[in-house]
Parts: sequence; structure tokens; C-alpha cells
Amino acid sequence: NQTYILDAGKIYYIDTVDKKTFFYTEDEVYETPLKLYELEEQLSCRDFFRAGKSCIINFNQIKSLCPDIDGRILVTMNNEEKLMVSRQYVSAIKNKLGVK
Repeated sequence: NQTYILDAGKIYYIDTVDKKTFFYTEDEVYETPLKLYELEEQLSCRDFFRAGKSCIINFNQIKSLCPDIDGRILVTMNNEEKLMVSRQYVSAIKNKLGVK
């Protein structure tokens, strides 16, 4: 029942699990009452992008990208956690990198 003020740059990704939304930092997890679409809107001017139906990734916390089967991209975060970018959201990464 506490409110935390987080620096958006320290958020690695945001994920929804069982209708609950969580911020993931290097070593902490915080729950938020906000919906994923609300956060996507609020963070649109920052380096966050939608990676799937239930995930938003901080582009600045990505360590590496690896093409995967079916046109998806496997993302390794700076904390070594691996996330999948679904095919329909791959264009967001390509636009950010200036690749077609």
C-alpha cells in the first residue's frame, strides 16, 4: 500500500499478468493500477515500445536482438532477461533502428 516514484529510464519492461500490470527494474518488481494501454500512451514520447499484447519494452535497456522463428525477435535485456517481440510489433524496433 505504498506509492513509489520511479525513474522511467530504470524500467526494463512493463508486463501484464492475470489482469495486473507490473514494472520490472533491474532487481525489483512494482505493481501499478494503470492499464497497459494507458502506460503505452504516457510513455510514447520516451523510448518505450509495444512488444506484444501484454508487454512494453524500454528500448534503452536492450542489450541485444536476435531474429527468431516466425518473424519474431528475441530481445535480451541488460539484466540478461529474455523477452519475445511478437511479429506484429517487430516494425517498432526496425523503425527505431532505421532498418526496413
